[in-house]
Amino acid sequence: MTGLSSKEPEKMVKLCSGYEMPTLGLGTWTLTGQVCEDAVYAALKSGYRLIDTAKYYGNESEVGKAISRAISDGICKREKIFITTKLVPWSSNPDADIEDSLRQLGLTYIDLCLLHQHGSSSGDDAVYKAMIRAAKDGKIRSIGISNFYTEKTVSHFINDFEIPPAVIQNENHLKYQNNSLRDWAAKKGIYIESYYPFGGRGHTAEHLKNPQVLEIAKKHNKTAAQIIVRWHLQAGYIAIPGSSNPSHIAENFDVWDFQLTDSEMKELTKLNTGKRYENW
Repeated sequence: MTGLSSKEPEKMVKLCSGYEMPTLGLGTWTLTGQVCEDAVYAALKSGYRLIDTAKYYGNESEVGKAISRAISDGICKREKIFITTKLVPWSSNPDADIEDSLRQLGLTYIDLCLLHQHGSSSGDDAVYKAMIRAAKDGKIRSIGISNFYTEKTVSHFINDFEIPPAVIQNENHLKYQNNSLRDWAAKKGIYIESYYPFGGRGHTAEHLKNPQVLEIAKKHNKTAAQIIVRWHLQAGYIAIPGSSNPSHIAENFDVWDFQLTDSEMKELTKLNTGKRYENW
């Protein structure tokens, strides 16, 4: 695995499933209706090729419409877009949920499907087994988990199933970095994907107005958001900042023309408190 000590982050990484995944995408949590469709379309137009949704979000159809629109307008081809969705652990029929996600998204396959969070052991296992079946049928290309924060809980999916997770999507930001899980997962060939890269709703200002972040941003003539996104990428994470504002969406993707120094990376790493904002 590469990227953990590199100053120049990769735009794509190869997952243990054998498929490539973009390292920077758009998160769509809380986006609905036309706002969601327009945001996804704006992201694809700005150069994003990773779009993250979930059955729980209730916006898979809007994401699908934006993808179809972008393809029709010649912005990108389906094979260049990487779509992630997630399944809830309390589903009574995860196989049907996968079929429904494919219908809602208007796709013949899903690039990455995740178990959204921990439920009951039996429910988690049922969803994970359904994803494995779908992977074997070509309906899903890569599988993973979300909201699992310890080696012990992740090891179950590595040791007890024939297909290990390729990605773990967790709350991850300057105040909660969970570097130990990142380093351990890297040795297993698993990437950590950061949701809430700016801290999440109610905490964004705390991150974007941080004095250290602002000082570094001034040095590079970049915005605080761009510094934070760049930190995620140089630290070896996949990041999915969310926004409905086309200018912010474009701004968050404009991070490939500069590098944070080793000292700047260390300074930002020191902001880690080890405490999450959410409890799911």
